[in-house]
Amino acid sequence: MQSNILSVFNPPPERTLTEEETRDCIPCQIMSTMFSVGFGSYLLSGKAFQYSQKEKNKGISPQDFQKLNPAWWRYTLRTVGGCLIGFGFIRGSEGWLWNKNKEYNRF
Repeated sequence: MQSNILSVFNPPPERTLTEEETRDCIPCQIMSTMFSVGFGSYLLSGKAFQYSQKEKNKGISPQDFQKLNPAWWRYTLRTVGGCLIGFGFIRGSEGWLWNKNKEYNRF
């Protein structure tokens, strides 16, 4: 078996992938749903830009922390978090609520 690092410099020849190789799998769907909902919840909760002891130890005052995280940035991150949660629910419900004739890859 050839190293993955060597494949960067000496790539294998191109080939057309079959539909079996490009199908989605259940574990992939579950992991992407969990990541999207989890990280989206983290961003939406506001904990990503919460003043904590870590900033206090660095000598950053609450006023400086507010300058580093302006309101537009906080709203943008919360919006992205909400979108990730929505994407996670859409991704997780695919195959059993809608698109019911979707075929999955066998592991």
